[in-house]
Amino acid sequence: MKRFYFLLIFLGLISTAPAGDIISLTWNQVVDISRKENLDIRIMNQDYRIQKLNEWKAMADFLPTLDYSFRAVNNLELPVFVFMGRSFRVGTKYDFTHSLQLQFPVFLGGMRFANRSIQRNSKKSLAQLLKGKEEEVVLKSVESYFQVILTNDLVVVNQKAFEAAKANYEQVEKFYNEGTASRLDLLRAKTRFSESKPQLTSALNARKMAVENLKFILNLNAEDSVVVLDTLSRKDFLKEFAKSPLKELQNLALANRTDLKSLQFQKRIAQNQKLIAGSKFLPQIIVSAGVQHQALLQNRNVTWDDYSRIKSASVILQFPLFEGGKRLLDLQQAFIQNKKISLQTEQLKKAVLLEVNNRFNAYREAKQNLVTLEQAFKEAGETLRLANLTYKEGLSTQVEVLNAQLSFTNSEVRYRRGMFDYNISQLRLLKAIGKLDTIWEN
Repeated sequence: MKRFYFLLIFLGLISTAPAGDIISLTWNQVVDISRKENLDIRIMNQDYRIQKLNEWKAMADFLPTLDYSFRAVNNLELPVFVFMGRSFRVGTKYDFTHSLQLQFPVFLGGMRFANRSIQRNSKKSLAQLLKGKEEEVVLKSVESYFQVILTNDLVVVNQKAFEAAKANYEQVEKFYNEGTASRLDLLRAKTRFSESKPQLTSALNARKMAVENLKFILNLNAEDSVVVLDTLSRKDFLKEFAKSPLKELQNLALANRTDLKSLQFQKRIAQNQKLIAGSKFLPQIIVSAGVQHQALLQNRNVTWDDYSRIKSASVILQFPLFEGGKRLLDLQQAFIQNKKISLQTEQLKKAVLLEVNNRFNAYREAKQNLVTLEQAFKEAGETLRLANLTYKEGLSTQVEVLNAQLSFTNSEVRYRRGMFDYNISQLRLLKAIGKLDTIWEN
């Protein structure tokens, strides 16, 4: 029995122990954590590190190669030569050879220089893609963070609407029992109260999903609890860009977008691939030198005195005359790839201009809507206050109170969403012009 009690106490301690850490966050901290801990960024960082090593590998092609080899041969059956009708077996049963070979490519048609340039531009292109991925992740993380704040506010709004509907239902029920309210008024109040329950449940589920999404982006443990320290207020992310005209923002995008910069490096890579394809039509010159120590014996008891030294040096000129037309086809493919990059650059520039235009208009719309929504929210609050007051005094109907409550809840939800849209529209515009890094550089 005592063991049973101890087991219950132990299980109770486990159940009441905190499952994870409590992490308090501001939007600035969200930016920092996402840049350091997001798995997409960390994976791409590994790709960048690999490409840096590829650049060093390309440099290694300019250095000579030095190879050592050892060979031990047991001739199970020696070759037979016939001379003047007589057969002779030539050679020894055992052959031991140590060799050292030095090789240096003097000329490869410019292939090594082109490959070094390709690897260098690949690294620069990947660096721009990494910066673009960083901006993408930061935008998602901050959006998710503000989504958590928005869902928190919507839970509060729906909680207040639920409590107001409940209070209204209880008040109408009291008036109905006193004979001063009709059964229709009671049914309307009860319906409104019932409708507020699923709305509150939906808001709670939305908050839970927003929190889980934020933890996923920030690479936090699923057991951790997140506490947001900011409120859903008007932010000034654009700063000096807020007054910039559309044309100026589009020019900034063309100059700063990481995807455009990356494509420019890809274009240089395509040009160098043409050089590599063209280098295959040129001869190759390779210089090599070697030293070899060989021992030819009839037994395996080899000593250093049994070895004889052989030295050699050679110059190899290699010129491919015919390969079935593969070199010409490779050159044509390189020209086509270069043309493809040019078309992709033109397409991307148009897409960037269109994106900036759309983000700019979305920001202006969100800014104008926020003013209207804020005014409507204030007016709905005053309307609800007057409706409740006049209903208590018997000067208005219960329908007017229900309509005022519904209008107030909807206007507050729209206002909160409008605030969220206004803040996020600024971040998306900054991302579109390639200036999102200004929110963490300062």
